[in-house]
Amino acid sequence: MADEKREQTPQEKADAAKAVADQDKAAAAGVELVNLVVDGAPVAVPKGTLVIEAAFRAGSDVPYFCYHPRLTSVGACRMCLASVELEMFGQRRASIMATCTIPCSEGMVVKTQTPEVKKAQNGILELLLANHPLDCPICDRGGECPLQNMTISYGPPTSRYTEEKRHYPKAKPISDYVVLDRERCITCMRCTRFADEIAGDGKLDLINRGAQTEIGPFMGASFDSNFSGNTIEICPVGALTSRQFRFKGRPWEVKSVDSVCSKCGNGCNIAVGHRLGELVRINARTNEEINEEWTCDRGKFGHAYVNSEERLTTPLIRDMDGKLQPASWDAALTKIVEALKHYKPEQIGGIGSTRATLEDNYLFAKLLKGAIGTAHVGHQMHPYPLIPMQTSIAELESAKKIISVGMKLEDDQPIVYLRVHKARSKKGASWVQAATVAEAIESLSEGAVLLLPHTLSEADYAAAQAACAEKSAKLNILLPDANSWGAVKAGVTGGELAQILSGNLKMLYILGSDPVVRYHDPAKAREAVAKAEFVVVQELFLTETAKLASVVLPAASFAEKDGTFVNIEGREQKIKQAIAPRGDSRPDWRILADLLARLGKAQPYFSARDIYREWEKAQG
Repeated sequence: MADEKREQTPQEKADAAKAVADQDKAAAAGVELVNLVVDGAPVAVPKGTLVIEAAFRAGSDVPYFCYHPRLTSVGACRMCLASVELEMFGQRRASIMATCTIPCSEGMVVKTQTPEVKKAQNGILELLLANHPLDCPICDRGGECPLQNMTISYGPPTSRYTEEKRHYPKAKPISDYVVLDRERCITCMRCTRFADEIAGDGKLDLINRGAQTEIGPFMGASFDSNFSGNTIEICPVGALTSRQFRFKGRPWEVKSVDSVCSKCGNGCNIAVGHRLGELVRINARTNEEINEEWTCDRGKFGHAYVNSEERLTTPLIRDMDGKLQPASWDAALTKIVEALKHYKPEQIGGIGSTRATLEDNYLFAKLLKGAIGTAHVGHQMHPYPLIPMQTSIAELESAKKIISVGMKLEDDQPIVYLRVHKARSKKGASWVQAATVAEAIESLSEGAVLLLPHTLSEADYAAAQAACAEKSAKLNILLPDANSWGAVKAGVTGGELAQILSGNLKMLYILGSDPVVRYHDPAKAREAVAKAEFVVVQELFLTETAKLASVVLPAASFAEKDGTFVNIEGREQKIKQAIAPRGDSRPDWRILADLLARLGKAQPYFSARDIYREWEKAQG
């Protein structure tokens, strides 16, 4: 091992930053401090801080596999050894200890760089590698593997182990998304602790004992957790890998772009991994206010649609025989402009999108409400009241009582569920899962948080509002999509969909929405769309609504454009383009800007940022 300080990986830096931030938070809350010395540097940390976390504050390099700042420490891998001098049985003595299991005490002296420590760490790695297969060239973790990194810095140059290694069948699928390679596992128990402590479903556990210990779902069942993808990211050795990303590319070939998940309204921060013009994987990014460092499986594995061969890649125009035929952009846009000029404003309606960006929706409203002058513009598939959340996502974990109505939170609002589970499992909160609003109101008390879906009746919402006001409880209506609040902020409001889909309008312009499927009365939506004389749909796929359109325009996905999503809290976050739009598809804002120009309302929009600045200025 080289004498110079090892360059830590981004994940190690993030773990250290999280541990130090937790210490600062505890100190600010008045927790008693203890003083110790780490590698010659005096350190003061809150009582209860682990030695490895004090070493992070001191800037010392301590290797580890099983430690994770968001999981309980179990000392499974023994890699984080250091010389710890403390008073035991009336005498001061130094011993080699696992620093992730020892709380700091007053006057403790910690040394992480002594020859004895290095020898012990070297021995631990030699034992961990005894049964580990030398298959790095075909392992998806190769190139970003903590075991590789630690072996280079702390491991032996050669192995003395000459016996036959332990063998299992390779690449065992344990769910639709996760592959288990038991030969690579070092039994660090990160995945099992995650399943128990964070996801709360316990879908992975230790099986057998001693040298035969392995991880797996209980009794051969499937690892059907809503959060299974996180175990892939926290596994330090490539024992758990993604079936979706398997052999799609080496980590150093994959470029990542920071973005925001498009699959629900929580607004999880993600990194979009792409290679050769295709999206190949989604990893979580840390945002302590929203998703911490987790994603749900819908967010991690549900973006494969971006690469789908069924994506629309060219405009379609319905011909005289009633069939949608490929057309040029000029022909499609010309036909739309002719229709916009032909019909009176009161005969035109527009349905915005809770999945398109704030910028897309702003130009949509500007086109229809501003340039055309129609008041029939809306977006809500269900008539829920537009009431901002009265707590943030992060504040949910501090609530003492949480009541949810008619939802399976882990499916509908996954990151909200993780906060609720954290409040219940780690902070003693009670969680009431009510079937009806009336049942929830009976459980309401001062300071409680009431979580409602977006699909209730007007009477239910009114009753919930009144009850929360009376009992000083907090009300959170959890909206479904990535930009549900963004559509509101962008001005795609004012017209009720009940009027827009009444069947009385002659032209409908539908932006990234599928009312024939998603409207609360699908039959009525289908009838209205079919009855309209001219229908424009901007979409990624030929949806049920698009099949009824006069003109279909191919739109870019969230990974193919820049823009802003506004999550259920009202928090604005940026998405960034990672790959080029598929085929001849275009970002929604660009299509709408082109239509405005053809109507004589041209504006110098060169990017989504230009539109955002205009919108921001309009807000005053």
